[in-house]
Amino acid sequence: MPDPISGFDWQHHLEAALEACRLAGEIHREHFRSPGLTVQLKEDSSPVTRADRLAEEAIREALHQEAPGLGFLGEELGQEGDERDRWIIDPLDGTRNFVAGLPWFATLIGLQLDGEIVLGVVHAPALGEGETWWAALGQGAFAGPGTDFASCCDRRLRVSQVRDLGQAFLVHGGLAHIQRAGMWKPFSDLVARAGRTRGFGDWWGHVLVAEGRCDAMIEGSVALHDVAALKPILEEAGGLFLTRWNTPLEPGFRDPVLSCNRNLADELCRALDF
Repeated sequence: MPDPISGFDWQHHLEAALEACRLAGEIHREHFRSPGLTVQLKEDSSPVTRADRLAEEAIREALHQEAPGLGFLGEELGQEGDERDRWIIDPLDGTRNFVAGLPWFATLIGLQLDGEIVLGVVHAPALGEGETWWAALGQGAFAGPGTDFASCCDRRLRVSQVRDLGQAFLVHGGLAHIQRAGMWKPFSDLVARAGRTRGFGDWWGHVLVAEGRCDAMIEGSVALHDVAALKPILEEAGGLFLTRWNTPLEPGFRDPVLSCNRNLADELCRALDF
């Protein structure tokens, strides 16, 4: 049987994901800051809006047309079809920001082949004219405005080379998640040692690490759909994306993660017990 990764047509799949992001972005912009936006709570008390669900439906339809043999795993609509060769979708990461009228939300689309995540796309439709970050296995990581392939190759992403934690810019997700993960004391110690810290939660903090604008991102609890698209972007930018105790990224994953440059990895992993 041929290896699905060796025959991976990364540009075809990338352009399919970019088009799906464009469609999702149109839906998000239509509902963003709408006075009639309604918010419901899911079983885990996280918010969901009509824009989340409409966007995932549009994404699935667009991707199915371009790659009909692949399955889907989405935050809102769950698993459908193949469970090893599939798209992994977060139609609206940062829903709380979206609901609050803050522009730091994005569509995340990852592609998993033979169980390995080989492509990731992040599109933030409310930042400027819409900003996109992407990476494909062995092709590097790039970013740029819009959702056209050419414009999305505007700049190549590379993580920072900072070595000294005292000079490092650490960003983090929700503090309550870090506390509930039992990481409060080691995290507090890192805050005291780091050069600078800020809270840039969800996809945004990881992208800042891939851009080389920040040096590490710590989150206390994420799901597979939250980070599938981010992992290849960090790795193709020369950084590391780590789960605590090497817990595999699979459905049901709900654990801490760390993105960082390679120079800081050992020190951060020791400090956080990763």
